[in-house]
Amino acid sequence: MHNNVDAGIIDTSSNHEALRFREKLCYGIGDVANGLALSSAGFWLLIYLTDVAGLGAGLAGLALMIGRCWDAVTDPVMGWVTDHTRSRWGKRRPYLLFGAPIYALGFLSIWIVPEYQSQFGLFCYAAMAFVMFNTFFTVVFLPYTSLTAVMTPDYNERTSLTGFRMIASQSSFLIGAVVPPAIVTWVIANQATIQQSEFWISIFGVWAGTPRQAYCMMGVLFACIMLTSIWIAFFWGTKECVEEEEHEVSNPLLYILELFRTLKNNAPYRTAVLIILLTNVAATLIAVNLPFYLQYVLGLSKNYQAYVVGTLFLSAVVTLPLWIMLTKRFGKTPTYAGAMLLFSVVMLSMFLVPTGGFQQIMMVAACAGFFYAAALMIPWAIIPDVVEYDQLQTGKRREGLLYGGTTFCYKMASGVALFISSQVLELIGYVPNATQSEEAVLGIRLLISLAPPVVLCMGIVLAMRYTLTREKHSEVRAKLEAAKK
Repeated sequence: MHNNVDAGIIDTSSNHEALRFREKLCYGIGDVANGLALSSAGFWLLIYLTDVAGLGAGLAGLALMIGRCWDAVTDPVMGWVTDHTRSRWGKRRPYLLFGAPIYALGFLSIWIVPEYQSQFGLFCYAAMAFVMFNTFFTVVFLPYTSLTAVMTPDYNERTSLTGFRMIASQSSFLIGAVVPPAIVTWVIANQATIQQSEFWISIFGVWAGTPRQAYCMMGVLFACIMLTSIWIAFFWGTKECVEEEEHEVSNPLLYILELFRTLKNNAPYRTAVLIILLTNVAATLIAVNLPFYLQYVLGLSKNYQAYVVGTLFLSAVVTLPLWIMLTKRFGKTPTYAGAMLLFSVVMLSMFLVPTGGFQQIMMVAACAGFFYAAALMIPWAIIPDVVEYDQLQTGKRREGLLYGGTTFCYKMASGVALFISSQVLELIGYVPNATQSEEAVLGIRLLISLAPPVVLCMGIVLAMRYTLTREKHSEVRAKLEAAKK
């Protein structure tokens, strides 16, 4: 194990070998942790807080937004920390090794909300737990994603590396989306047996045989998988071989100010960040509202919900290699623009699915998954190329700064989408575990079928204006290489 660890120290030589299959695979496996966390929380946390923990929709959304906003603020700080880290393992990799355990525990904490009698108590716990989880998420996720830019300088290799990461991520997204309702279904179906079992009662107490037990079981299972996947990436899938410059910014506050200056002066970076922001707003609106749509608009049981969500992500996993090929053939932003236009059409069709329309929604889910894969992969494949453009402009390599700014906007977008969804649910009169009014049904339909396409169309406009094409990136790389001689 010692040799594997040492193999990841920085190699500053100018000759960069192609990444091996094992490195790409194990690096990709690292994103299983993030896929499980983001998928399960994105799809099921809001409805868990409202329908299981008993927190009002408005307060639940506010708690989640506080966590996301805090999470976004910590990203530039973590970027500064990683840029100034010096260790035998490099700048980014130590946080995979030491951050994984607390990341897993933070994830578990959001699924074991105590049975407080007051809404204030529930709100405080939910907000604090989500703040802590998101802090630990940043400690691992930001260094992990920024490794794409320092593992290889090659344009196509980065696309391939991102593809491996997204295949693993989407596979775990599938698990994170399907397993929670499946466990809830199993626990409820065996409620009588579980509540008579000394074994289950000794572990879960009064939660035995209830949805609380199911979500707690899921939290423990996923936390163990998350820890394992991150350590696999650390020991066998990552290295830092692209030379990084020393950074002169002396504290995180100046680092944040530098980030805003970069957003102002670096047009390709600004456009790329906005594309990720808008794409994530749309993706979060879909994820957080899909359980409400399936249960309260279409009237589908948990089993059928699992089939729909599973089809969505299975389609995404299967079609990711195709998007990698299309991106290499046509370029990143042209492929993104075409995919998001068709994705918008598919999402609009959800408004027309009738109550009980299981077959119709399965067809929509299969089509949506195809384009959802592009929405999640392509924007993140754009960011590494901006690192070289920034380096050409500034003379410095600043992965931590650029990825910190990117994840800042990414998470702020998620928080805003969560907050908007929860407030709309409150406004339209959503009542947990009850038949919804016509106004509530219409509101949920619009949240999932109309709002995401509107946001995606904004991203399409930006993508068509993006200037850092494959050819332009090659010119940038050539100038950087010439400057070394």
